[in-house]
Amino acid sequence: MKVATAEQMQELDRKAIETFRIPGVVLMENAGRGAAEVISNTFPNIHQKKIAIIAGKGNNGGDGFVIARYLLNQGISVRVYLLTDPKG
Repeated sequence: MKVATAEQMQELDRKAIETFRIPGVVLMENAGRGAAEVISNTFPNIHQKKIAIIAGKGNNGGDGFVIARYLLNQGISVRVYLLTDPKG
């Protein structure tokens, strides 16, 4: 499996937004949905667990909130911890 670096992902996101006019929020929704699906399929007993998602600022933090929403919709216990500097 190939893994993209953060810089490569930023470039792919930029190209998707600029070239194909895919809104960033759609990219975020798709990434979060896909990650939640992988989590659910990888951990079959996840409904018996409490899940913590640690999110930062920016789009990656947004992905974390989308993941949490999908897991919550499956009845999974989730908490999101937003780690960011309150001063900006």
